[in-house]
Amino acid sequence: MAAGARRRVAVLGAGAWGTALAVQAARSGNAVGLWARDGARAAAQAAARQNEAYLPGVALPASITVTAEAEAALEGALIVLVAVPAQFVGPALAALPDTGAPLIVCAKGVERGTLRFPLEVVEALRPGRAGAVLSGPNFAHEIARGLPAAAVLASHDPALRRMAGDLLG
Repeated sequence: MAAGARRRVAVLGAGAWGTALAVQAARSGNAVGLWARDGARAAAQAAARQNEAYLPGVALPASITVTAEAEAALEGALIVLVAVPAQFVGPALAALPDTGAPLIVCAKGVERGTLRFPLEVVEALRPGRAGAVLSGPNFAHEIARGLPAAAVLASHDPALRRMAGDLLG
């Protein structure tokens, strides 16, 4: 990477958890593309420079670009944080372009009907893609405000674990 070039992280989902993860990724020195499926919500967050609905009072750093354009959020991302509810992991990935970047699932639960875990949904839609799960005993408001918190990043791929940890830590 060229001197002065910023690493880029994409976050799919601009709710409380996605916004908190975007703030943390920006805090760690990355440029962040934060995707909201709703254009009005993306415009409101971009204009207010905060997520007034879910994390009022938490400023979005200048290095976060909020957009409803998936291609813009995903462009050049080293990793993609999938921070949509478990029921929407499949539909979101099916509708979005495949950039080849590793996918980090940040959703808890199982998919109704199939009872698949979110990472199993990712594996079904993006076979062979490097993937990981990020979860923890934490809350979005803690992460967004930089309070002490813990998270677990799990993957079979040690290089992906290191890279994701470096980008978010």
